[in-house]
Amino acid sequence: MMPVELTGNLFKELRGRACRLLSEEGWTQSRLGKSLGVSQVMAGNYLHTLPTHFAEPIESDLQEAAQSLAEILKSDNVSRWTLKLIVDDQELSLRFPFQDSRETILVQIADMRRRLSNLITLLSPQVRVNIAMATSNAVDKSGIAAFPGRLTPVDGRARPLSSPKFGGSSHLSNLLLEIRKFNSDACVIINLRWDSVVSDLLKRMKIRPLVLQREGEILVMNKEVIKTEALVDEGGHGFEPSLYVFGDSTESVARIVEELGHSLEVMA
Repeated sequence: MMPVELTGNLFKELRGRACRLLSEEGWTQSRLGKSLGVSQVMAGNYLHTLPTHFAEPIESDLQEAAQSLAEILKSDNVSRWTLKLIVDDQELSLRFPFQDSRETILVQIADMRRRLSNLITLLSPQVRVNIAMATSNAVDKSGIAAFPGRLTPVDGRARPLSSPKFGGSSHLSNLLLEIRKFNSDACVIINLRWDSVVSDLLKRMKIRPLVLQREGEILVMNKEVIKTEALVDEGGHGFEPSLYVFGDSTESVARIVEELGHSLEVMA
């Protein structure tokens, strides 16, 4: 049987090693991402993956496979290909591009951030904006990706302090987990500013947000959440009023944010 440690880490480890080899030859993260069929952000994550030392002969075989992968990636016209490895007399086929569900989520929220970057600055509260996305089986914040440190408005665009990661936001993670107790399809959430202008825009969009009750630091959720795609925290002492837009995909949430943002642009 194939070693559990190998099957669990092989894809990430192999691509990380190949990225480091090519980086030493001057490849940029953008070029690495294009060759691997992933975003520049994800290529950067592979590049900075800490190497794992496996027991021999797996270690030598894996490094040799990474060198083979690096050579394949140098081909100018290769977009999809298969690399076959023999591990403990078993043949393992690695097909690229390949993304597991967690990697896909990181790519999706990074893409959503870029898509909404200039609009987020118009809708940013003082505490700044974040985006979070959950895996289908998330039970705690380790199953929810977000941007550590939130998104900071710089020169009219929302800039991340670092790449998205799982466990990157406790607040949004907890709120999304509470929503999912009533609506298991909800997987994406973003926090925005809340004021009379945004409230009027939501009314025009025929979106009626659920106003949450605050008990200290806790926002109390109830079954009415299934009737809406927006939540409001009216704030309190030490807490800024906030709007939360959520949905079952980055597309559904992004469309609402875009409509809000474009309406604010017209009003400016």
